[in-house]
Amino acid sequence: MCKPCYDRHRYRQKAYGRWKGHVLADSARARLDELRAAGVNASQVAKLAGLGHTTVARIADPDRARVSTAVEAAILAIEIPDRPGDVAAPNALVPIVGARRRIQALVSYGYPQSHLSRELNMHPGGRTMAGLVGRTDSEGRVAHTITAERERAIKVLFDRLQHVPGPSDAARRCGERNGWPLPLEWDETTIDQPDGQPVESRWTPASTREEQREQVALRREQVSALTARGFGAVEIASRLEVSADVVTADRARITNHPALGLGHGLDQDWGLDR
Repeated sequence: MCKPCYDRHRYRQKAYGRWKGHVLADSARARLDELRAAGVNASQVAKLAGLGHTTVARIADPDRARVSTAVEAAILAIEIPDRPGDVAAPNALVPIVGARRRIQALVSYGYPQSHLSRELNMHPGGRTMAGLVGRTDSEGRVAHTITAERERAIKVLFDRLQHVPGPSDAARRCGERNGWPLPLEWDETTIDQPDGQPVESRWTPASTREEQREQVALRREQVSALTARGFGAVEIASRLEVSADVVTADRARITNHPALGLGHGLDQDWGLDR
């Protein structure tokens, strides 16, 4: 508002007993710091809050003591995102951690870098793909950020392929040599967290691979039986002490599982030999 309009507005609100004036900027500034730490820059904060860039910059100024209640409410209404890439502007830089883990997991699942590059419209030997698989550049540095647009595209690709084994044994061997977990060994709630760890329910050394096959076959029989009894994926996961994603994958791999009323056969060609 211009000053005359603002003065009239303030006068009316005071007359109606609705004028709340200004409050300390501490709460709004703290939320800005949290958003910044989560990867949301000031420009995106202004867009999400419906505020001007100058207003957001003033809040961040430590010498700014007070802000209007409306501005504070707009800032506090922005939730801290679990994934900065979901809310950031397409060209904004966000942490690469989750995208790198997704690409490495897909390689371990049998998808060559060349295949993933084509899916993402990237050059297979370019700097972006190098950063996604953890290779260093000419100066020995590893990439820490990626554009939000690219990060979102990688998540979409991962969600589409994580239950479908890839065609390349060479890619699987590459993932095994590098110790990269498979897609379902990552939980969606932790894959983007810097300190997140993969679920090791299926991650065993090569020397125990035959035992692993037997354990997986037994688990699938249990998943099949519990599914036929009407249990949901979350409850089955709790009973078998595995993640719900593992149960979902087992169901997808069970040929004609009882929930569909089509039999009890198990799909044996799951690609466990990676």
